[in-house]
Amino acid sequence: MRIWLLSSGSSGNAAIVEAAGGRLLIDAGIGPRVAATRMRQLGADLFPRGVDAIIVTHQHGDHIAHLEPLARAARAPIFLHAGITALRARRRFDVRPYVAGTAFQVGPFEILAESVPHDAPQVALRVSVGGVAFGLATDLGHVPAGLAAFLGTCDEALIEANYCPVMMHEGPYPPHLRSRVTGRFGHLANDQTASLAKSLVGTRVHRLWLGHLSRVNNTPGLAYAAVTAAAPELAIEVIHHGMPRVLDVEARSRHLVAGRQMRLPLALAPHSPSE
Repeated sequence: MRIWLLSSGSSGNAAIVEAAGGRLLIDAGIGPRVAATRMRQLGADLFPRGVDAIIVTHQHGDHIAHLEPLARAARAPIFLHAGITALRARRRFDVRPYVAGTAFQVGPFEILAESVPHDAPQVALRVSVGGVAFGLATDLGHVPAGLAAFLGTCDEALIEANYCPVMMHEGPYPPHLRSRVTGRFGHLANDQTASLAKSLVGTRVHRLWLGHLSRVNNTPGLAYAAVTAAAPELAIEVIHHGMPRVLDVEARSRHLVAGRQMRLPLALAPHSPSE
């Protein structure tokens, strides 16, 4: 399974999952031209192949703002849960429902959603095909009961490490925005992500990708340090805000634990101020 992660963060989220001849687009936070350009930067073409379906996790703009132009360009059906209104898209396009807790099939992929706490109805996803499973869990204010078990059935997962509490406290956000992000329906702090990672040790998961990092209130180095300290048994990698990246997802049975490497993106020190 290959993940073409086109963008992760508040500036836009979009990921293409490719395996067994199928392609899914998860979230629509960037437009078709940007998506195509970033795909080419990663060594592949988005069009004319397009995707077999677009799945949206929730209604915030960084996940859904470009849904209609992407659906038009890809000529693909859209999968939305009941917490996403998107009235115009529902009128104009082939929109199909999905429900948290009930698996559904798109081509070779089986997709399962799990509700997570956010200030818009949001889901984590598990995408599986051919014995390989990938999990995605961002935009959640706390780790609910059951999420570790849900992600623990995946081989690899991308999870949110949104902010450093110290940077948030000392940073420029006004009180109302700080309260929103740090509240129980906001985003995960590095220490919360670290606790979740620790709970995944000993499960099927062997690698975690840290994503949806704040450009203002976090750094890749801080996120990496917090999570690796809590879960040194797992391979940990950090996704820079908004930067495209290819993720090659391996089944745990193929993963050589003795030979794995935990690493930051190239030339990134543990406490680098860059993102």
